[in-house]
Amino acid sequence: MWRLLRVALEIGIVLAALIPQPVGATPPTRIPTGALTGTIPAGLLCPFDIDTGLVGTKTQTETTYYDQAGNIIRQTFTGPLVIFLTNDSNRKTIVVNASGPGTVYPNPDGSSLNVGSGQGLIGLFPTDEGGPALLAVDGHESFTRAPDGSIHNLVIVGTVTDLCAVLAV
Repeated sequence: MWRLLRVALEIGIVLAALIPQPVGATPPTRIPTGALTGTIPAGLLCPFDIDTGLVGTKTQTETTYYDQAGNIIRQTFTGPLVIFLTNDSNRKTIVVNASGPGTVYPNPDGSSLNVGSGQGLIGLFPTDEGGPALLAVDGHESFTRAPDGSIHNLVIVGTVTDLCAVLAV
């Protein structure tokens, strides 16, 4: 009986030693993110104004992770994000699931590596490689955001839908 108790105690000590201990890093912060709402002017993404808004009340959560010095090491975007897009000229409206998830990895020079999977929405402005465009993606995407905010090196593996073309008809 004492031997069984001793073995159980030893196993408990070993398991307790294996539990990760905090190393002084700042705990992650979590905030709800709002959907882009309002009007996107013609020429920024599509050749016509686009009205946008949230469908329903659920929004994504942005979680920011820090290193021991308090520097941001990554940001994740998870949860539901369903929005409507309306062509202001012909009033055609579509609903887009852009729930992702996605992750941003900031670099010391102010640029970032951005990766996403699942269903997403990518807006490319005229200053971005391949822009202007508004793309729905179902798959995986990655791109670099330069320190000036422009998008470069966009790689998409999956299905891409040109939402400007969909909204135009």
